[in-house]
Amino acid sequence: MAYQKALAHVINCSEAGLLPARLDHEGMEQALALLQQNLGTPHLTKPARTGAEPKATDTRTGTAERPSLSKDPRCVALVEALKPALQATCPEGAGGYGGALQANLHPADAQILGGVELIRAAMRRAARQLGWRAQTVGRAGEHLAVVIVQDIREAPAEYADALEEDHQRVGREMVQRMSAAADEQALNASGPSPVERQTEAFLQAARSARAANLEAWS
Repeated sequence: MAYQKALAHVINCSEAGLLPARLDHEGMEQALALLQQNLGTPHLTKPARTGAEPKATDTRTGTAERPSLSKDPRCVALVEALKPALQATCPEGAGGYGGALQANLHPADAQILGGVELIRAAMRRAARQLGWRAQTVGRAGEHLAVVIVQDIREAPAEYADALEEDHQRVGREMVQRMSAAADEQALNASGPSPVERQTEAFLQAARSARAANLEAWS
């Protein structure tokens, strides 16, 4: 990618409140994942923050500071609904390895579901029940709430070709979307971005969970 496009993408993600507050080793890995996931996502840029606005909340706090959410009925319901959605993100022929799901939510929608921490806990638990080694990110800002889960297991060699083929496919789509970024008509014709598709899959799972467990959200 050209330097100017890369720089603009980093600035857009930063203004949208997506990037981690600390860029240590873990923060750099999370930032890279976020930048890759959001390549070509339309309407990413958000109004710049002023000093009077609340800063984004980094939810990567220690476990001792967070209440346990695993027994919350909303979390339990989301876990069951999310497992098929997470499985669907695994590349075809990769033996269930290499899955990842990112949901870009309106903060109000995240709060309706129980908040970013509860959603993140449900994603993590669902991923672990599928056998993933789950890495999660959860951030809540003024304009956007982002929750990500990723399988970071090292896949057996027999699945390397399938994973590499999927990686190349994703790369081609990213290049196409970035090339069309300056042409709104061409970008719209390319359809929803990967993050938009994943967000819709998450929302469908959340709607299913709420419909089947109305009492949990009452």
